[in-house]
Amino acid sequence: MTNNARKWVGLAVCTFLFCCAQEPAVPVSEGGGLVVTGTALAQIGDDLIDEREFRRYEARIQPQHRSLAQGVEKHREHLTSLIDIKLMVREAYARGLDKNPEWIKAVELAQHKAMIEAYLREQVGLQIEISEDELRANFAAHPARHAVRGAHILLDSRARADSIYAEIESGRATFEDMARKHSLDEETAADGGSFDSYYAFDRVSDRVYERVFSLDVGEVSQPFRTPQGWEIAKVVDKKLVPFEKYRTVIQRATFLEKIENLRSDHIDKLVVESGLRPVGEQVRRFVAAWNQQPGAPQLAPEEWAAPLYEYEGGVITVQQGSNLLHNTRLGRAQIDSALLDDRIRRRGAPDLLLGLAAERGGYAERPEVQEKVTAEKERLLLQGLWEELLEDALEVSEEEARAHYEAHPEMYWAPEEIIVQEIMVADESLAQELLEQIRNGADMAALATKHSIRRDADENGGLYALRAFEKIVYKELMDAALSAPEMELQGPIELVEPLPTSLRDPQPLERAFSIFKVLQRQPKRVQEYELSQQKAHYLARQEKQQRELRTLNLQLRDKWHDAWGINADALEKYALAKPS
Repeated sequence: MTNNARKWVGLAVCTFLFCCAQEPAVPVSEGGGLVVTGTALAQIGDDLIDEREFRRYEARIQPQHRSLAQGVEKHREHLTSLIDIKLMVREAYARGLDKNPEWIKAVELAQHKAMIEAYLREQVGLQIEISEDELRANFAAHPARHAVRGAHILLDSRARADSIYAEIESGRATFEDMARKHSLDEETAADGGSFDSYYAFDRVSDRVYERVFSLDVGEVSQPFRTPQGWEIAKVVDKKLVPFEKYRTVIQRATFLEKIENLRSDHIDKLVVESGLRPVGEQVRRFVAAWNQQPGAPQLAPEEWAAPLYEYEGGVITVQQGSNLLHNTRLGRAQIDSALLDDRIRRRGAPDLLLGLAAERGGYAERPEVQEKVTAEKERLLLQGLWEELLEDALEVSEEEARAHYEAHPEMYWAPEEIIVQEIMVADESLAQELLEQIRNGADMAALATKHSIRRDADENGGLYALRAFEKIVYKELMDAALSAPEMELQGPIELVEPLPTSLRDPQPLERAFSIFKVLQRQPKRVQEYELSQQKAHYLARQEKQQRELRTLNLQLRDKWHDAWGINADALEKYALAKPS
């Protein structure tokens, strides 16, 4: 399995475990076979779930995934979903998944990163002070000063996303058309992918913020990965947000910028104090071997293990130096000792030296570090168990996809449409002339292909499907088409400042003129299966994932029945003390 696939699996596990909290409760015993007393809410083996842990777990459940039950039953269902996670982790340990060399290496890396974060927070972060003037200046230049109303196209693969993005970027299709035809998000697809609300910085993921908030209105992002799949986003509109409301956002951004500068200074100090130095002869041999065959130098095993650089407390091996060049996009480049030295000092040594300093400072034993490492262990074990028990069961056949389509027609609605044929020109007199030619028998499609400045008119003969969510694109044409009789030539109507992106040659226009006729009105309807096939496969797979995971949860509750339990009294007190 590829790394990307593993990441997807991990995200899927977490997503669907949370989803289970929303489903109607599957049969749950009063608390397994283990009697739990005291203040703990539940127990799985030696692992106690206390109020603090459960409160944090409930806070992470998205609103759409919360239980629909009320009172103590709602919290019982949430608690049971947390127990299910811990039973899956227990099963993974029982199957020896923690003995996998890849798992061990990933845990070591997680510990290394967590130690460095704690070390930098204490050694560097505590030195930071931020003035009010700095905050306001940064807010004025920060993308978070805007709330964004966006649209998106959700897809199931990178290849599909790249293909659709290419259609949009080339001008062969509009973003809205592609969303309606291909987006797997049934809640927004019918509206051209558009969301109803404005979203501020703190209501979106870091990935969405990075890819979308810096775009201008009307711009479309390149495809990017999210837990839901591959997405293409568009900025529909932006509005300023009040500074005071997002003061903490700007404080964090300013803090991160300052901490990066202090981090760089601290690393420079560590490099100097470490006595980092090249092993001259080994550097010369490695550079020569690399340049003879960039990216794949021919070296003996003992040469790969030899020290390339030395520092107080350790070495950087030839293998590590080679990996560093590959990881910094020099895998096929010619190098010299100066370039190698730059990469070692700026990219390789800092991570090693920070890790060494954190280890010597005892940061591996810090509670916050151990908590992060434990969380990563469990995530990796869940991922491994998913791969071993569930992944092969999640293939969806054509019959299953069609069955989902037939069972859930409400998920496959196509919006109401007005089909028009239109010719749009920049000059009113030309519009009048074309109108007369059509009335005298000229072919409207041929004239649209030749004269219309509307995008795609040269390919579609001026045929367009107008939908309510595209009002921003068609504006006056949409208003006129709503009341126009079918098959009667209309216009010219004046179009005020048409969107440049709606034109064959995008450019600002103060006005344009449109002649058109309504060919057909299509009511809201269930889209044909052939047009919904990809979406049906995606939704059927989601449904199957939830079903298979729920079955596994029930099996594990039964298998480990005597190893887990719920403290009904403590849970009731928790529910009474916590507002619904």
